[in-house]
Amino acid sequence: MCDYQSADAASHWYYELQDAIASLQQFPYRCSVAPEAAIIGREIRQLWVGKGRNYRILFVVEEDTVAILHIRHRRQAPLDIDPPE
Repeated sequence: MCDYQSADAASHWYYELQDAIASLQQFPYRCSVAPEAAIIGREIRQLWVGKGRNYRILFVVEEDTVAILHIRHRRQAPLDIDPPE
């Protein structure tokens, strides 16, 4: 038996992320600088999305291009330059 509510929730999540990413074409600098920027030494920005702002889209702006680096759940630790051992 298929759980359509879960499929609908996944579809909604996917399209919400797509819309958020597309919105970065206009005014990507409206988003705050991510805490990881200080560690990495590069301007990395973050866009919070989802109900309750549960997801962060980490990205950089290079001339006319917005490059998505990572999508992280709010419960995930911030990115670090040293991988865990």
